[in-house]
Amino acid sequence: MDRRRNLAMIVATVAVALAAGQYLQSGTAESAASMTPVPKADPPPPLRLAAATPLAAHEPQPILAAAKADAAPPAPPARPAEPAPLAAAPDCPVKLDLFSSPDATLSLSLTAPCRPDQGFVLRHGGIAVTYQTTATGSFFLDLPALDPAGDISLRFADGTEVAAAAPVPDMADHHRLAVQWLDGDSFTVSGDGPVTTLGTRATVLPMYAQVITLPSADAPLSIEAPVTPETCGREMMAMAVYSDAGRLTVADLSIALPDCDAEGGFVVLNNPVPDMKLAAQE
Repeated sequence: MDRRRNLAMIVATVAVALAAGQYLQSGTAESAASMTPVPKADPPPPLRLAAATPLAAHEPQPILAAAKADAAPPAPPARPAEPAPLAAAPDCPVKLDLFSSPDATLSLSLTAPCRPDQGFVLRHGGIAVTYQTTATGSFFLDLPALDPAGDISLRFADGTEVAAAAPVPDMADHHRLAVQWLDGDSFTVSGDGPVTTLGTRATVLPMYAQVITLPSADAPLSIEAPVTPETCGREMMAMAVYSDAGRLTVADLSIALPDCDAEGGFVVLNNPVPDMKLAAQE
């Protein structure tokens, strides 16, 4: 995968790929069989009648005596059993309940009894992460809100989508930074505040994110990228969303990692918010 591509475009492609993964590709090429002409067969010779030998006449057979008048008539044939009524298809709605807490947290509850162990993409405030329902088709999550509207949508692989909204009135009192990345990369957000990790390995291309809640708009923070055998010597991409009292700033992040000789180290991006705001104005 070309890591220089815009991550937002990649995320949008993931949702399409999830739906496309539900269908099997089949070829439509026509195959023509070779035709070999078959020679026309000669008509068969006419049938010739041979002299027939007359057969001896059969003695007339006596007519069977009529059944006694008092004999019971034959029983009528049994009627076939009535087919059992077909069971009605189960009613399996996908229901999403959502409400907000005073600490600008969104709590969601998904009920999808006909979708056990199914992966889906969750979207909110410019980020997208992947999750999976339980064996009973349910899912529960608390996540830090990024925008005051509190819009959340869930999309399954077959294209089924459910959405809900829960306004977050105290969003103006919070400052948060979210960093999102694709499977194969790895980022850690550090700062003076609680960090929430979102996403699980639930789909063909898992997506993860971390959200940090900052004590103030100018609080120091950093984004770290570890140098591992999987990441060394290449460029990693992420998407950052900064929520300043509910006003969102979105920017792509690109971090070039050193060669594998530096395995075990970190590349640190300090205080990325000013650069994000500057990039958003360009």
